Parts: sequence; structure tokens; C-alpha cells
Amino acid sequence: MVPIALLVEMRMGDIISRQAEQRGLSIARNLAAVSQGALVSYNYLALAQSAERAKRDEEGIAEVIILNKEGRVAAYSEHAERQGTLLTDALSRQAAEARVDLVVPVEIPREDVPGAFERGLDITIPVFIEGSDEKWGTVRIRLSTEDMHRRIRDTRLTLLAVGLLAAGLGALGSFVMAGQITGPLSNLVAGTIRAAAGDLETRIDIRTGDEIEELAGNFNDMVQEIRSNQQAIGELNRSLEEKVRLRTADLSRANDALMKAYAGLQQAETQMILRDKMASLGQLVAGIAHEINTPSSAIGAAMVNMTGDLEALPGRIRALATGGVPAHVAEEFHGLLQRVLGAEVRGSRASTAEIRQRSRTLQEALAEGGVAESRELAVTFARLGLHTEIAELVAAAARHGADFGPALDLLGTLASLALAVSDVRVSTGAITRMVRALRSYSHPDQAAMAEADIHDGIETTLTILRNQVKYGVMVERRYARLPPVFCNTNELNQVWTNIIHNAIQAMKGMGKITIETCMRDNGVAVRITDTGPGIPDEIRGRIFDPFFTTKDQGEGTGLGLGIAHQIVERHGGRIAVESEPGRTAFDVFLPLEARPIEASR
Repeated sequence: MVPIALLVEMRMGDIISRQAEQRGLSIARNLAAVSQGALVSYNYLALAQSAERAKRDEEGIAEVIILNKEGRVAAYSEHAERQGTLLTDALSRQAAEARVDLVVPVEIPREDVPGAFERGLDITIPVFIEGSDEKWGTVRIRLSTEDMHRRIRDTRLTLLAVGLLAAGLGALGSFVMAGQITGPLSNLVAGTIRAAAGDLETRIDIRTGDEIEELAGNFNDMVQEIRSNQQAIGELNRSLEEKVRLRTADLSRANDALMKAYAGLQQAETQMILRDKMASLGQLVAGIAHEINTPSSAIGAAMVNMTGDLEALPGRIRALATGGVPAHVAEEFHGLLQRVLGAEVRGSRASTAEIRQRSRTLQEALAEGGVAESRELAVTFARLGLHTEIAELVAAAARHGADFGPALDLLGTLASLALAVSDVRVSTGAITRMVRALRSYSHPDQAAMAEADIHDGIETTLTILRNQVKYGVMVERRYARLPPVFCNTNELNQVWTNIIHNAIQAMKGMGKITIETCMRDNGVAVRITDTGPGIPDEIRGRIFDPFFTTKDQGEGTGLGLGIAHQIVERHGGRIAVESEPGRTAFDVFLPLEARPIEASR
């Protein structure tokens, strides 16, 4: 608001100063035209009457002095007794010798307060006879500009009041919006941390009516399901030993008991897998909440910018209405105005270096066109890709001596509003994508078998893991054109999650992950390579065994790669690993035509 207020005050001060100067010149020239004949005929009485009438009829005229061709006073509105005298001060000598119009700022004694002065203009107009270069006299008027400065002070106070009001409203709006967004997210993060720590009695009560409330409901359902599964597992473990003991007497019955025990173990393993997956999801939610907070902050900043631009817009429109658009660039100006309002702009995806180069070039062009303090305008138009058109318009206006400032200010304000709206749209899209990915990821058992794009599942997984890979891990994608694969998308997402998460942990959060896809043997192949330390030869054959892990206690359960192996086999595919120091690659192959193999129950 401070630079906007200063710019508005400067522009209005310039406009009011030019208006006062033009008014003074107009009065002096009219008086010179009226006094021409009296000067030639030495009619000093008519000159005195003209001087008195000009001072009486024109507001703000402090003194009127008419000099004859010898430079002596022919008429003096304030001191009639000085008629015929020769004024010897420097300004009077300069006026007597002037052959062109002169405008000099001066201090004028105030009539109501002795010894006090007020600011004004001393305007000198030489008088020539038409068709001759002989000078017959000089007309001087002293015009008070105190009223002009009083209007500028009133404008400054008005801008200050509007700025304070806008800042207060912006702060209040930001506080309310932050409370509506961060409050529910904080409750959700706190609940997931409690659940990940083993508190399965926790519940999250959020009533926002949006995706966050739906996510909280899904979380509560998952916690309830995990608690029920834990109880079922405990009950099963208590009864398993008794069932085995009762059926050892008979070989046939023992065989049946073993089969039932195996089925029970399979169910227990499934429940443990689900528990591990949900616990991992709880840990991921905290990072995702942090990711959502970044675009939320961008929305708040954009709203502050939009508020300032909207407050400045009436002043821009008023200035444009007063000054108008230069006629020779009016059509180009309206074309640019329509493009900004219709968001028909280009270059918004340019790099930061390119935007800086554009803004420097445009700032130089604006300076050559007489536009001062143009850095902010140059950056705005450079981001929108309108730097070339703006430079051409300013240059065209400068060539014709027209004032393009008010029109340029209005275009700058509207362009800033367009950028703020774009920032809000991008940030809102980022939040929506993150919440949608998390909501899809939190429904592990609701997806049916259907044709799906493998790349979409990989990108969903990278979105969920974004907080873990964005600081020290570089992800390189080498995607080929692939046909849809008949699969369970959510189960395959678990495969990608386990492999990529293991790679991040192996690299200690610093390194490179390369994801490649291709067609192979009437199927789709996905290779995920990391730059970690590799897998030792002595344990490479056991990495797909359930509950086998080399991680420290509390960092893993040993179920991740076992789950991935089972899911790929159920889809009729295969998974393999290649490893050496500094490189580990997991290859997943999925057939296009084969149907998934049903897991035994």
C-alpha cells in the first residue's frame, strides 16, 4: 500500500501542478492578447483596468504586473504608485528581457498574515505584435498554488485512511481463513500421530463439510477396523493351540486341523499387513499436512495482493477518466485490456531467469518512455508475457508526446489482479490434488479390477511421498507410451509405495530414484532404480520373505516387500531385484491379457 499510495500521490500532484501551470499560462496569455493594443498606444489606464479586472475575476491571482517595451511598470495591480518605475530584482530583470514564456516557482507574501508566505508561480508572457518580432511589453502574473497543495494534502490523508482500512480487513480475513484451514488439519495430524503410536481408541471429530471431514471419517473407520482385526487376531491366537491339541489324535483330523490353522495364519498375516499399511499412512499424513500448508499460505498472500489492487482500482479508473487514453494507441490499449481481463496471456510458465531478463528490458523501455518507478510494473507484465506489447505502446505514446501513464497504471493493476487469481487457482489445485490422492490412498479395499494407467498410480504414490522426496531425493521419470492394464489400482499403488519408500530409507533421504516403463513380452514392465548402498548377496534371496527386515527396531516390520511380492503374483506378474554397491533396481512385470490369480483363503 505504501508504494501504491506514494505513486498515486505523485501522479495526482503532477496532474494538479500541470493543471495549475496551464491555468496560469492561459490567464496570462489572454491578458497579453487583451493588453497588446494598449501597450502599442501607451494607454496605461486601460492596462491598469485590465490588471485589476484579471486579479479580481480570476481565483488565486496574487499580483498582475504589465511592463512596457522599455521594461518599466505600465500597470501594477498591487502598487499603482510604481507606474513608470523600473523593477530591479533579478526575477523582474529576467522577465523584462524574456522573449519566451517563463514559469518560475516563487513564494508570495500572504495578505491576511503579515510576514507569512505561500507557494505560487510567477508566469511571464512577452507581448509581440502579430507579424513582427519586436517586443512591445511583458505581462507577469503571480498565481498562488496553496489551494493545489491543500488538495494534495487531503489526497494523502484519504490514501492513508484507505490503506489502514485495507490492511485491517486483509489481516482479519487472513486470520479467519487460516483458522478454518489449519484447525481441522491440526486435529487430523494429532489423531494420526496418536493412532500411529498405538492409541486405537482415538477418534477425530471434524465438521467442515468438505474433503477434510470425509478424510477424518475414513480415518475413524480404518482405526475401528484395525481395532476389530486386532481383537479377532487375539481371539484366533487363543483358540489356535486348543484346536491343534484336540485334533492330533487322528491323522485325518490332524490334517484338517493343520489346514484350518494354515488358513487362520493366512488371515492373521493379512490383518497384520493391513495394520502395517494403515500405520504407515498415519505417518505420511503429517508430511502431507505440511505440503497443504504451503499453497494455503500462497492463497493468503494472493488475497492480500488482490485486496490492495482492488482498493487501488477506483483511483486508477478515475485517473484514466481524467487523462484519457491517447487516441493513436487507443485500439492497442483496449486490445491489451481485453487480453488481461480475459486471461488471454502467454509466458506465465517462463523461467525465473527469463522473467528477470524480460523485466529489465521492459523497465529500460518504460524509462525511455518517461515512466518512472517502473520496476514493479515491469515484473508484472513480464510474468504475463506482455512485455513486448507494453514497450511498443509506451514508445508509440512517447513519440506523439502523449501521457500514457494513467492507462499504464490501470493495466498494471488489472494484470496484478490476474496474477493473484492465477496464484489462487494454482494453490487451490495443489490442495485438491493432494487431498484427492490421500483420499484415494485411504480406501485400500474399495477399488475393483479395471483397466487403468500404470503412470497414474505411480504419480499418486509420488504425491503421497512428496514430503519425503522433495528435499534431498531427485526423481527422474522415463515413461514410455503404455496401454491400459487390467489391475487393482490401489493394490499396485501399495507395491510402488513399498519399493519407493524402501529406496528413500536406503539412501538416507539423499540420492536419485529413476522410474522407467516399457512394453515387454506382451506386458508392461516397471523398473525402479535407486542410488543406495545396495543389498548384500547373503540376504538378497530373503528380502521377499514376510517379517524379514534389516532395519532398526521401530523403523519397519519386514512386511513391505512381502506384500509387494504377493500383490504382483495375484496379478499374474513377477517381481525381481538386481543390486550392487551404489545401485539397486526392482523390476515389476504385469501381463496385459492375463487375469489376476485369486489368493487362497
